[in-house]
This record gives sequence, C-alpha cells and structure tokens, in this order.
Amino acid sequence: MTIFFELLGAVALLLWGLRMVRTGIMRAYGSSLKKLARQAEGRVVPAFLSGLFVAILLQSSAATAMIAATFSAQGVIGTMTAFLTILGADIGTALAVLVASQKITVISPVLITVGVFGFLSTERSKFRAISRALLGLGLILLALSLIAQTAASLTKLEGFISVVTVFASQPFLMLLFGIVLSYLAHSSLAIVLLTTGFVASGFLNLEAGLYLILGANIGSGLLPVISNWNSKRGARQPVTANLLVRTLGVVLVYPFVSQIIANYGTLVSPSLQPAIFHLALNLAVAFVGLILAKPFLALALNMLPEDVITDDAIEPKYLDETSLNSPAQALACAKREALVMADIAQQMVTAVLPVIRDGDEQAINAIIDMDDSVDHLFDACKLYIAKIMQLELTEEDSQRALELLSFTANMEHIGDIVDGSLMDLAAKKNKLQIQFSDEGLAEITDLHEAVCNTFDLAVSTFLTGESELAHQLFAAKADIRKIERNSVTTHLERIGVGHADSLDTSGLHLDVVRDLKRINSHLTAIAYPVLKASGEVPKTKWKRKEIKS
Repeated sequence: MTIFFELLGAVALLLWGLRMVRTGIMRAYGSSLKKLARQAEGRVVPAFLSGLFVAILLQSSAATAMIAATFSAQGVIGTMTAFLTILGADIGTALAVLVASQKITVISPVLITVGVFGFLSTERSKFRAISRALLGLGLILLALSLIAQTAASLTKLEGFISVVTVFASQPFLMLLFGIVLSYLAHSSLAIVLLTTGFVASGFLNLEAGLYLILGANIGSGLLPVISNWNSKRGARQPVTANLLVRTLGVVLVYPFVSQIIANYGTLVSPSLQPAIFHLALNLAVAFVGLILAKPFLALALNMLPEDVITDDAIEPKYLDETSLNSPAQALACAKREALVMADIAQQMVTAVLPVIRDGDEQAINAIIDMDDSVDHLFDACKLYIAKIMQLELTEEDSQRALELLSFTANMEHIGDIVDGSLMDLAAKKNKLQIQFSDEGLAEITDLHEAVCNTFDLAVSTFLTGESELAHQLFAAKADIRKIERNSVTTHLERIGVGHADSLDTSGLHLDVVRDLKRINSHLTAIAYPVLKASGEVPKTKWKRKEIKS
C-alpha cells in the first residue's frame, strides 16, 4: 500500500510542477503571448509555430488550446488562426515530452534551488514568476525520477502484475483509461510521461502503453472542449475541430498499433518508444489538420448550436441601487460595470483589423451591436455616478467618481470611433472592392497591434492606479505617434511612385490610421488622473507652449 501512496504523491508532484510552470510563464509573459497571437493572425506558419512555442513554455497543449479559444472568442484572432495554433501546440507538447523523458533529472536540484532562492530574493513580479517556472520545471524532473523508482517497485508485486496484465490485454479499455486519466490530470504530458516511465521499467508492455497514449491524446483534446462548453461559438469551434482531427487520427492508428511495434519498435530504445510514438502521432494529426483545416472547422461549426443572445445581455449587472447608502461600495459597483464596458470596447477595437482586412459583413454588424451595448452601459453608469455625486462624499471619493465618469466616457468615445467611423470605412472598402497594398496593410497591422497593447495597459492602469503603469501608458502615446507618422510618410511615398493599390486606398488608409490614433488618445488619457494623484503631472505640448508664451 505504501508504494501506491508514493506513486500518487509523485504524480501529484508532477501535476503541481506543471501548474507552477504554466502560472510562472503566464505571469511573466502573458501579455507577450497575447501579442504573439495577434502577430500570427491570418498567417499559417506563424500561427502554427506560435502554438508550438507557447505549448513548450506552458508544458501543456490543453492550456494553450484554452488560451487560443479565449483569444478567438474575444476577437483577438480568428477561428482558423486559433485552430492552427492548437495544432502547433500538440507538436510542442510532444517535443516537451521527448525532452523531459530523457535522463536529465540530475539538474532537478539545481532548478529547484535557483527557483526557490530566486523567488525569495526579489520582489519584482516578473523575476518571481520566472523563478516560479524554474522551480516547477525542477519539480517535474524530480517527480519523473520518483515515478520511475516507484514503477520499478510495483513490478515486483505479483498480485498487482496479474491485474495489470489482464487490464493491459484489453486495448479498448486501455484507450478509455488514457482518456479518463488525461482528463482528470488536465495534462496529456503528465500521462505520456507516466506511461513512458511504466514502459521503461517493465511495469507496462509497449503495446498497452501505446494504447494508453492514444487515449491521452483524445483526453487532452476533450478538456478544452468541456472547459469552453458554455462559451461563444468562436471559442468552441477551434477546440471542437481539434478534438475531431485528434479522434480521427486515433481511430486510424488504433488497428495498426501491433504492426507499428513490429515494424518500427526496434529503431529506437524502449525508453524513447512511447515519446516517439506520441510525437509521430501528433505530427501526422497536425499534417492532416493543416491540409483539411477548413472542412474540420466547417464540420465543427455545424455541430455547434448558435450562441444564445438574451434580451438582457447588455443590461448592467453591478449597478446596485441598494449600495448607494455606502459611497465606497457604490463606487466599487460602478468600477465593476466600467470594466464590463471596457471589455466590450476592447473586443470592438481588437476586431477592427480582421474586419478592415476581410470586410466580413456579419462581423461589421456584430461590432455595431456591441457599440449599442457600450452606449447603453455608459448611460446607466453615467446616471448611477450622478446619484453617487449627490451623496456626502469625501474629497477622495469625489475624485474617484469623476475618474470613473472620465473612464466610461473614454470607452464610449472609443466605441463611437469604431462604430461611426472605422466600420463605415470597412463598408466603403467592401463597396469599392479594393484592397490595401501589402505594405499598407502591414503598417495598419503594426499600428493596430500597438493600440491593442495600449488598451491592455490602460485597463490595468485604471484597475490598479499604479503610477508606474501610468508612466508606461503616457509614454505609449509618443510611440503610437511615431508609428502613425511613419505610416503616413511611407504611404505618401508609395503614392508618389504610383503604387496602384496605395492610390486606390489612399483615403481609407489615412482615415484608418487617424482613427486608430484617436482611439489611442482616449486610452492614454486614462493615465492623467493617476499621474496627477501621485503628484506627477506630465508636460503636454499644449502646456509647454503655454509656458513659453
């Protein structure tokens, strides 16, 4: 019985190490991963490679799939890009398994030591997050060593060997067992590594181990589908398509496991065979998925029900009238509603690039509907804040109320710019049947990406009130101005040399750049109250001119 508890503890340590790696990487590079996803939008190879890279960092294809699904639902990336990212993530996890399955556990104490002392020796959040990830990696390697030792002990128990022998003789049961284990562990990587240890120690024969890996592949694809069960179709479609292509791959390989072992089992050492099989399976699945991406996505879309839109979907949720008896509580309610409003406005801004580029009429209508939601929430917030202002407020609470009003007004203005101007430009581009030049689209993409990054920073500044973030937000205004100025200059140069696409889209290009810059101005305005509260009022051009005069 002691051996089973030791094995359970080793598996728990492996799962905890995986969690620490994912948490550390997301805290240190979460915004960078989002930027990477935006850069990969609309491009096959970058989308695939970004998924591979992120899965290696997070040590989980399921976690990467859920991130891609979230970005897809938010409009950060399209469903095709999300699907390609998930296919790349499957390869990334398989490569991580291959590396982790080797006898590199000797560096486990070093990683744990560096991780622990690195975490304790600094208060800087990014370095603490990186230290957390290193500690998690050290725990993963330690857990693998413990699993190997425990599995070797289990092979000496005759009664348990008899049970496993009977169970292992039923391939379909082993496949189902792999699905259940992978789902419960929330990690195919953990199950494949566990299987590798069992096969290497002789606890499981190779054939049973490979069936277990087949099940783990389906279980890993099932996890993001279930996790996004109640999400929008944009989140469910890519993960459902991924589950379909994974299941197809497993179904095709299942009857030939014995032949695969007979023909190729001697090419690599037994300790490598499960990991190599896992990598080969995912390479084949990714190849099929890349070729048949559109049919799989279409099939997934047809299988999913339409999003349910209720009449009260845009109604304010947090403006509690009973909280008006307490100014502090009422302000907190208004802030929560303001964040909902900001989330909708951010989705609108994020969706601008795909709409401008592709001219999807359905997407244009969806953005127009979102602006109606922003306007409705702004009216509700404005009225609620007006009621708060009628209470007996301290000077600090009065300032917070004004800042809330300013923030919601900026969100409403941003929604109006997207709806009233950018969507009109997208419709005009559709009507004229014209396309931006490759250079012009690249410039708009760079500017849009910078504005999206500024949006993330603006919301964080509003949420935390940190002066350091406010400084970064204020500095972003100059960066955007530089990108906008360079875009206009190079666009005019292309017109000067008679570039046809640039001539056709000249007015549209300049208007889109202008509107994105206007959006950025509303975002950077959020920094001013925070800097003023900290006694650091930035010098604007207008103020400098006033002083000189």
